Formats: sequence, C-alpha cells, structure tokens
Amino acid sequence: MQFKIVSPIILLLFFCVPLWAGEATVEFSADTLTTVPQQDPQHGKIFVGDGRLRTEFEANGKTMIQIIDMKQQTAYMLIPEQKSYMQRQAAPGDLSSESAAAKETSPCAGMQNITCKKLGVEVVNGRSAEKWEFSSPGQEESGKMISWLDQERRIPIRQTLPDGTTMEMRLLGKETVNGRNTEKWEMNVTRPGGESHVSYQWYDPQIKMNIREEQPGGYVNELVNVSVGAQPAELFAVPPGYKEISIPQGGDSAQGQTP
Repeated sequence: MQFKIVSPIILLLFFCVPLWAGEATVEFSADTLTTVPQQDPQHGKIFVGDGRLRTEFEANGKTMIQIIDMKQQTAYMLIPEQKSYMQRQAAPGDLSSESAAAKETSPCAGMQNITCKKLGVEVVNGRSAEKWEFSSPGQEESGKMISWLDQERRIPIRQTLPDGTTMEMRLLGKETVNGRNTEKWEMNVTRPGGESHVSYQWYDPQIKMNIREEQPGGYVNELVNVSVGAQPAELFAVPPGYKEISIPQGGDSAQGQTP
C-alpha cells in the first residue's frame, strides 16, 4: 500500500516536543487554543496520562495526532485520514524517563552529554534558588550555562547563556485564568547588545504546567476546559488497522510505503 507525500510541516511538528509537555505528574485533559495575529485561532486537544502525552491539532487542513511515551522514549505521529503513523525514538534530551525525584537531585537527569554542578543557593527576585552550572564536552571555549532553579517550583528563574543572553523570571502574583488558580510570571530575555523582550506565563500549580503564555506581538497559547482525572490507556496507543510508514529522508519528495 502506498501513501501520500508527508508534508515537511508535519515532520517539523513530529520532531518538536509540544509546548505543553513538561514535568506534569497529574493526569488531565484540556482543549488548546493558539492565537496568532491576523490568523484564525487554532484549536486542539491535549491528554496527559501516566508518563504519556497525546496532542491533537490541525496541519495543512488535516487532523494530526502526536503521542509521546515519556517512559519508553518513543513518539508516534498518527495521520487519521490515511490510517497511518510514523514512529521515532526520542531525540537526545527532548524527552525524559527520569522521575521527578531524580530531577530534584540533579536538573541534568535525563539529558545526554550534559553535566551539571551545584554552586550553592541564592535569593533571586525574592525566591530561594539553587545555582547550577551546565556544561557539555567541547564547550570550554564557548562558555557554560548558569541556571538558578527555583527550589519550590523547580523551574529556572534566571539563566545566563554562553553567548551572553540572560533570562529572568519574576512572580507577579496570583490570578484566576480559565477557572484555574494560577501564578502569573514575567519573563524578560535580554540578548547581547541590549535587545530584550518580555513575555508572560500563567503557571497552574495543580497540573504543574503553564495554562497560558503571552508572547510579544500578540501570540497567545492557552489551555481551556481543563479536566483533572485519569486518562484512558487507549488514547496513548496506535489504533488497530493503522499502517506504519517510514519517515521521509528527502524532504517533500519522499513518501512512505508499506508492503
């Protein structure tokens, strides 16, 4: 059986971890809404299970489904219209099978070819944070990344990158967003030369994820209709009757084929 050409846009989505993937440990489902200036809003769905993630979205006018198994380090891209799917192993560092407890011991847990050293504890923007130095082989000339990890939320609230870029996170207060109790954070990124931009994140402590993000220029991502609870196992499996196709190697000229 031969299948249609797989779009490069679909492949790009397949090789990118969804925005909502994080260190979530609570099972839930939600609708996703992405607002882009001068475009129609983009709607989708997200399902977070026990170490597994499912996202549904539109690409090239077609419904696409991505399933990521954080424990098995495997990802599937389902194409319902063709009843086909692609499979890949997780790229280095983009998924982690490490437990939350392991990451509390070392933020490098699950990262390949990355080592980190704890430099101490400091107060950053009124928050107690662990200071960590990240390095990788061959990075000596370009420098190392320094990250201050919030001790309560386990998120970086300050970073300095080898190229001189800096990032600062500041807690502005608590707000109710889409019926959820959240913390509003301000992120300020400053690049070498002084150019900077500010964005905002609304963090939901219960599901341990951002449920709203506002970027400069009017770009907004958010979760709505959040429903906390166990998710059915079948959501995270390839449906019966689907045929596996290979990931194209030649851009948009490639096509998958099964016997």
